[in-house]
Amino acid sequence: MAELTETAEVSRDPSRISDRAMAASVIGAHTLEHIYGRSIQVLIPSIYVALGLVPIQAGLLDGVRQLVSGVVGMASGLFVDVLAHRRGQILAFSFALISVGYFLVAIAPTYTLILIALALASAGSALWHPPALGLLAERYAGQKGLFISLHRATGNIGDAIGPLLVGWLLAYTGWRWIAGGGSPVMLGVSALIVVFLWNVGGAKPEQAAIGEKLRAQLLIARNALRGSGMGSVFTVSALRGMGDASLIWVIPLYLSQELGKSNLEMAFHVALLAAPGIIAGPLLGALSDRIGRKPIIVFIMGTSTVLPIVMVLGSGSIVITLAIALFGLFYFTVNSLTQAAAIDIAEGKRLEGTFIGLMWGSNAFFGAATAVIAGWLIGRFGWTPAFYLASSLFLLGFVASLFMPSTGKQAAEES
Repeated sequence: MAELTETAEVSRDPSRISDRAMAASVIGAHTLEHIYGRSIQVLIPSIYVALGLVPIQAGLLDGVRQLVSGVVGMASGLFVDVLAHRRGQILAFSFALISVGYFLVAIAPTYTLILIALALASAGSALWHPPALGLLAERYAGQKGLFISLHRATGNIGDAIGPLLVGWLLAYTGWRWIAGGGSPVMLGVSALIVVFLWNVGGAKPEQAAIGEKLRAQLLIARNALRGSGMGSVFTVSALRGMGDASLIWVIPLYLSQELGKSNLEMAFHVALLAAPGIIAGPLLGALSDRIGRKPIIVFIMGTSTVLPIVMVLGSGSIVITLAIALFGLFYFTVNSLTQAAAIDIAEGKRLEGTFIGLMWGSNAFFGAATAVIAGWLIGRFGWTPAFYLASSLFLLGFVASLFMPSTGKQAAEES
């Protein structure tokens, strides 16, 4: 009751931005964050050629991003819940880190320094999601699936625009100018977030010291994980993330290095990984609010199992394009729905940021390893094993999804 009363009092605070304005700002800014984040996938082949890399080094470019995202995501989620009143400033700092990170990528003279700069930019991206998704889940508790999917859909818009823009720009300028060119824009958006979302987290609570609050949050989080089915949700999310991490960076390199596609053709296919999900993601999210998360996740994981195999078997025809487009229809939807399921299970405990961070972190940790493994497999056995690795991981995720608890609106009504 105390938590509900506190939440109600905060929501009536006239100094805070309205729910609609907050949602529009957070969801809209996510587009720009992903224009940059997905563009690196199109730049990797250029970096690969310019620096004379081998496949495992290309995999490490993506693996380092995943690993740093994991560390920052897991740590920041807990602190975001403790420092909920500072969520606006955290969102602004996230954009500033991305800006600085990609500027350093542009001027880094060596492969090692590029890795370090990418790590900094990835830390900024990871820092965005716990406060952003936590705010949306808190303000729209009955429509978590829809609003988390809308947030993901605007990310998909960025994922579609970014590769096409970069693919076009590569015909006129080098990858370093592209990597650093958007930094001033990101810094400008960071300043706007500070101005417009300063009070988005509400007033500072008159409560215990940060150390005591952290211990209390950890205890609540540990109890929420016990006997709740959260383990199966995290397992599905991690396996999905591993499969994605072993495939997504491979596709542009496979298209350019193995199939000889131009930069623009390659960028078009990378955009196809995101564009179909712009509409499909929110529709599936809204459907999950009505029928539950589990049946949709089971269906998507089952479908995803066969698509990487279809890509490699149909690589000499339009089949690979159709398979990539179909994969893009569901890409990231599982992550949105498992995030919503985790928040469903932790309902009322004010652990939105904590569990989003833990889920983001576990996905990134395991994804970093599989990205490097995929690079090693390609260097040793050729391109095909990377696609079969992704398919195998999706199959394991499909099996794990069968053991997930039923969550969502329908499950809540039944209980």
